[in-house]
Amino acid sequence: MTTLWTRGELKDRAKKGLETFYWQAFLVCLIAMLLGAGTEASNFQVKTSGRSEDTRLSVQGIPGTDFSYGDGRVNIDTPLYNGSIPVRLGLGVMFLTMLMVTTVVLALGILVSNVLQVGKRRYFLKKTAGIREMGVGELFSAFGEAYGNLVWVMFRRQLSIVLWSLLLVIPGIIKTYEYYLVPYLLAEDPHLSWEQARNKSRGMMDGNKIDVFVLQLSFIGWDILGSLLCGVGHVFVAPYKEAVYAELYHTLRNGAGGTGYDSSYVSWQSER
Repeated sequence: MTTLWTRGELKDRAKKGLETFYWQAFLVCLIAMLLGAGTEASNFQVKTSGRSEDTRLSVQGIPGTDFSYGDGRVNIDTPLYNGSIPVRLGLGVMFLTMLMVTTVVLALGILVSNVLQVGKRRYFLKKTAGIREMGVGELFSAFGEAYGNLVWVMFRRQLSIVLWSLLLVIPGIIKTYEYYLVPYLLAEDPHLSWEQARNKSRGMMDGNKIDVFVLQLSFIGWDILGSLLCGVGHVFVAPYKEAVYAELYHTLRNGAGGTGYDSSYVSWQSER
C-alpha cells in the first residue's frame, strides 16, 4: 500500500498551524499533563522470562511487588514476608495503603484521564482543521455528551492492549498501533461503539503502522530536549507532537474512504 503522507509534510503543516495557537495549546497540554492525560502509559507492565509459561504482571506504584503465574500457580513476590512481626505489620499497612492509592489512581485513569485524552485530541483536531474560535475548555468537552460510552470504549481499548501484551510483547505492540486512532475517532464521534472504533482504527492504520512507529521515533531528539530541567521541557514540546499527530489523523481520515471508513460524520466542519 502506498503511503499517503510523509513525516516532513505533517510536521510542516503542524508548525505552520501552531504559529497561531501555540501558547493556548501549551496550556491545554500542561493541564492535561497535570491531570494525568499527558501520556498513555499503561498502569501495567508485562514482563516475560525465558520460559513462555512464566509471565509477570507488575502494578506501577507498588515497588518491589510482582504478581506472576507459572507452572499453574499464582505467586505474589513482595518484601512483606521478610523480617520480624512488627516489620511485617508495618509493611502490611504500607502495602495496603499503596494498594488503595493504586486503586484510586487506576479509577481516576479510567474515569478522568482516558476521557481527557479524547478531549485533548478533539482540541487539536479542531485547531488543525482551521477552527480558531475555541478555547482551553475544549479539553473538558468529552465529559459531556456520551461520557459513559467514552469511558467504556477507552477502557476496552486499554484492556485489550494489556491482554494482548500478556501473550507476548509483539502482539501487544501490534494492537497498540492497530487501536492508535481510537481516541481520535471518539473525539470526532463520541457515540462510536468499541467494535466500530476498533474496526475503523484498524482500517485506517492498515499499511501505516510501521510509518507511524517511525514518525514517533523521529521525535526522539525533541524528547531528549524535553527531558531537560527535570522533564519540564516535555510540556513545551507536547503541542508540536500533538499537532503532528492530529495532522496525521486528518490525512488518514481523508484517504480512508476506500477502506470502509464512514466519512459522513464530521462533527465540527459546520463550525468553520
